Amino acid sequence: MTDIGELSGSSRSDELDEVLDEHMIGELAGLRSFQRGVGYLNDRRVESAAASDKGVRATVRGTMPYDVELWLDADTLHWSCSCPAAEDGSFCKHCVAVALSLLRTGERPEGASEPTRPSQRSRSADPDVPLLEGFVHRLDVERLAEIVLQQAADDWRLRERLLLEARSEQGIGPDLDEWRQRIRGVFDAGRHVSYHEVHEWAEIVDEMIDAMVDLCDAGHGPAVAQLAEYAHRQADTAMGLVDDSDGWLTAISDRLADLHLQACEQSTSDPVKLAKRLAKLETTSELDGFYRSAVTYADVLGPSGLTAFRRAIEPQWRQIDPKDDGWSSDVSRLREAMIGWALAMDDPDALVEAHRRERIRPTDMVEIAAAFERAGRDDEAVEWARRGLSGTGHGSRHAGNTRYFLARKLRERGETEAAVDLYWKTFEASPSLSNYRRLKQEDTGVDWLSRIRKHLLSRLDPSADNTLLAYGAPADGSVPEDVMSDDASAAPAAAVILTEILLFEGHAQQAWDMAVQLGTSSQMWMALAREREQRSPRDSITVYASAALAIIDRKRANQYKSAVDLMSRIQRLAADAGEPELFDSLLQRIRTEHRAKRRLKELLDRAGW
Repeated sequence: MTDIGELSGSSRSDELDEVLDEHMIGELAGLRSFQRGVGYLNDRRVESAAASDKGVRATVRGTMPYDVELWLDADTLHWSCSCPAAEDGSFCKHCVAVALSLLRTGERPEGASEPTRPSQRSRSADPDVPLLEGFVHRLDVERLAEIVLQQAADDWRLRERLLLEARSEQGIGPDLDEWRQRIRGVFDAGRHVSYHEVHEWAEIVDEMIDAMVDLCDAGHGPAVAQLAEYAHRQADTAMGLVDDSDGWLTAISDRLADLHLQACEQSTSDPVKLAKRLAKLETTSELDGFYRSAVTYADVLGPSGLTAFRRAIEPQWRQIDPKDDGWSSDVSRLREAMIGWALAMDDPDALVEAHRRERIRPTDMVEIAAAFERAGRDDEAVEWARRGLSGTGHGSRHAGNTRYFLARKLRERGETEAAVDLYWKTFEASPSLSNYRRLKQEDTGVDWLSRIRKHLLSRLDPSADNTLLAYGAPADGSVPEDVMSDDASAAPAAAVILTEILLFEGHAQQAWDMAVQLGTSSQMWMALAREREQRSPRDSITVYASAALAIIDRKRANQYKSAVDLMSRIQRLAADAGEPELFDSLLQRIRTEHRAKRRLKELLDRAGW
């Protein structure tokens, strides 16, 4: 294994680098996961990277070490991560961190900052920068001062930056009252902020936080800590006035909490006073920025601060009704605060108590198991992990952490077969390409493809289930013309997964035959069609034509361009195959059957058809 930077120049890394860009990563992950991934990258949590047979594999340090793999299949990006958030196919923060690591390799100048949002552009891409820089450098001091002061009158952040440096020259700190007034004004829009307005509102808040970062970078950590706490309370208040459907307030809360930690690490705050403030912030806020703050701030708080934190929440903790179900927001916040304290103390018994033994959820048990492992109590660690896996079930998307932990412990004990069996049971319960890939990683000496094929085909036994012939493929083995239509019969899940695995392993013809006989998903049909373009363009044309017709039939004008793009591909394939009439007949059919669709007609005319 190597540092991920050393992978630059490998063929797989280069291929991924050509496909990936920050905007794409942001679109796949969403704002919150993207920002968390940037944070993980900045914290240097991406490690143990290696080129895999298909792409790049790395380990990302989260609550536990998570395995991330990125790879290309038919020029389409695929990914997997062993964390629970990714088991439903989501592009999680760990995937973001690895993807951004590939993009950053060898490209970022020393000292350059990381992006904070997917849409951020590099100044170096602006061709006018050299012209502007040359002009500014030639300005005399008076003219430059005039321009700066005019801009500062309209740009409060620039004004604050200049004032900060001016005050620092005179030994004066920032005006906290003025800052609090500005923070209140930014968060309080004076009315409800609708879904369509919240993006602009959040950008204004982000700009204010950027200015607070400048303040912290200038060495005003104690002041920034106070301001971050104040801003977080304002964000909490804004929850009732802002449409937070896309999680903007959550991202703002996380960012303020990260800045607060940075400010506290920079200053020499009284740990006891800080502990009391943290306890109040965590247990009274609806937002989760200060979630389990004791473990996050453990190094800053030290022994005296951690003791004070426990004392601060102890009275409320003791008042919890033993019959309480633990799901009310007040009880839940107290519970997480106490768990954070127990983790900071590295005390597994206190952690069990904090989790409230009679109400411990299966997903909590791996955290408890890890605490026992850190304490050197391995037998108890394995027992808690077994309990957790038993409670969630092998096929549950929440079982990933527990399974990873238990398999590692079993391997350490020499129980390799038992560790591999965990992943086999997972595949049996929840067949998928990612679970198949994990099996291959666990034991390279087994012919997993044959075993998987037999297992999945047994699910398609006609005597047990009538799904084998449900798809209705033509007797001659050709692909149905309406294969991509919305009303086409759904393919059995086992057939879809087996087709995906066969294509992944390079058995493209077998995958095609399986799809023709039993059907597969729309996504797999497109992947198979791309793979067959050279050797069997007629098959590819049939799939693309069906896809284009299905898109048009949905009567969504904003999707017609996708249909026209597919038609361009069909035209090229038909010409290359010496059968241009295949495209001509499709075009005639579309113009005849859909002549009333003006937007579609415009796109066809624009394409010269």
